[in-house]
Amino acid sequence: MRIPFLKTVSVIVSLSTVVLSCDQKVKKNGDAPSKAREVTATVERPAPLKSSTRPTEVAIKKISSEEFFSAKQHAKVNKPIEKITDFKMVQEKLTGIVEFEDHDNYLDIKKINFRNNPSLKSEVDLSECSFVAYFPSEDVLLLECGHTMDVSFDLTTGQTTYEIGNLKQVTTSPNGKYRLNKVYEGQECFHHFIQEKKSGKFKKIAELNDIFEKKTGKWLCVIEKEFWQDDQTLFFGLVTQYKETGNEYEYYKIKILEGHN
Repeated sequence: MRIPFLKTVSVIVSLSTVVLSCDQKVKKNGDAPSKAREVTATVERPAPLKSSTRPTEVAIKKISSEEFFSAKQHAKVNKPIEKITDFKMVQEKLTGIVEFEDHDNYLDIKKINFRNNPSLKSEVDLSECSFVAYFPSEDVLLLECGHTMDVSFDLTTGQTTYEIGNLKQVTTSPNGKYRLNKVYEGQECFHHFIQEKKSGKFKKIAELNDIFEKKTGKWLCVIEKEFWQDDQTLFFGLVTQYKETGNEYEYYKIKILEGHN
């Protein structure tokens, strides 16, 4: 389903169009699979949360494909988060919390009554969104909005996309301490961040796109093949070129330096 572009997302700090420099561009080749959209819409980003704690230190190292695939042999299986996608079931489960409008092949969202603050108004134009999934263990509702953009809500606290992410896309460390989360922003690129589990709830601790660009000079647009080696070490492939015969990648190792937090 294609829906007009999302009008408003969270607190706006700036309007930015993704621009890749020549040596950072993800090149296209023929009809290779890609999430690129020929749109001129901009992505609205929320202001960063203020924190009294020191920012999380992350080390980034470019590695060879041999090192990457050697490490991948010992990767733990990523267990997906339980979700509800059945229309009837989710409407029963969220009675009084989310007001749906059933259109047979999709569910519109009319209103959200957040558990801790029913009077809290969503800053997202819900008329441009449809239901994707509900994650009961985290009380998170995932929607698809304009240009297939990810939008999510914590139905308890009212927190939104850039704190919650897309729980279908998360990759969690072996003991569940950290996870890589991502948000598809409605154009080609994803927004990536790392969350840490604190007091039984995952909270954002690092903006991976910003850290990666600062340390490497490259834009973290689309990554694939991600996995955790242990609770501090993350691997992934950065797509550098799409090809019908198989995408090309640069491979990276990310280390969370816990003693420096």
